[in-house]
Amino acid sequence: MTRTTPRRFLAAVALTSTFAVLAACQTPPPYGGPPTASRSFSANSVTVNSSNDKTCVIVCVGANDEPFNIHVWFRVKIGVPNSADAGVVTGDNAWPGLFDQGPGEGGSHTYTGGQRATVNFSNINMPDVLDLAQGAKLEIAGVWAWKMEADLLGVGGLATTAANAIKTALNNTLATASLPSDPNFIVDVILGAIGGVGGFFSALGGLLASIVPFAGDDSVGSAMYVGIGASGTLADIINSTASGASFPSLALPLVTVPPDIGGGAIFSLGSGTKTFSNNYTNGGVDGRHTTSYSFG
Repeated sequence: MTRTTPRRFLAAVALTSTFAVLAACQTPPPYGGPPTASRSFSANSVTVNSSNDKTCVIVCVGANDEPFNIHVWFRVKIGVPNSADAGVVTGDNAWPGLFDQGPGEGGSHTYTGGQRATVNFSNINMPDVLDLAQGAKLEIAGVWAWKMEADLLGVGGLATTAANAIKTALNNTLATASLPSDPNFIVDVILGAIGGVGGFFSALGGLLASIVPFAGDDSVGSAMYVGIGASGTLADIINSTASGASFPSLALPLVTVPPDIGGGAIFSLGSGTKTFSNNYTNGGVDGRHTTSYSFG
């Protein structure tokens, strides 16, 4: 017994040392990528502040509008060439009949079902700071929200043309951009790519300039809502820096559809549901509608 105990002890020590060496030499598992999440954007309600259909000669008639929504959606991974995608969701008209009347001036309507023109985004990259350090790509998912007033004539393929223009513009800008090493400057980089000289808005304006004015449904303005996929500390940083950022606007001359972009918002998609209200009115348009939205 006294002879075998030291041997067993030494053997145990040797075995433990071997396991320690093997553990130290073992290659860590490969990075599995950032967390992902699904988000949706919807129109919630509208108030007709002033009518787009009102006609005044001696008396005013027709002061009822039929609001509906067109949502041109887009997404892109920053620094991933040709990663942009875009499309259109058109909301149902709650007053589809020839003689149906929507809210009058001061009246409101709550959108339901297909009227909300809900856009669903699935599997959005939601990296935190450490994910970026391991090579994860930051993803943007956004919506260009058109506030429309129905004349039962449609807008043809203009919304699809706009979506294609957005896809091209994003592939020419954010899909080839680089993120800063300091996450506090991510919002600045994105806004610079969107609104700067030669950026997304400039490219979008040029691509849409060839659109022929169309006598169809009327637009009473629009806004753009840009969500950045982020979680944890990175989401907090983005919301903090975005809170003081001024979102750019874009006037599209000679046309009312597609509508001018009357500002919008940039924010993290990792911090709960965001709500927005927009009362911007296109130049040359009589009506003014205030529409509320949610993104979360």
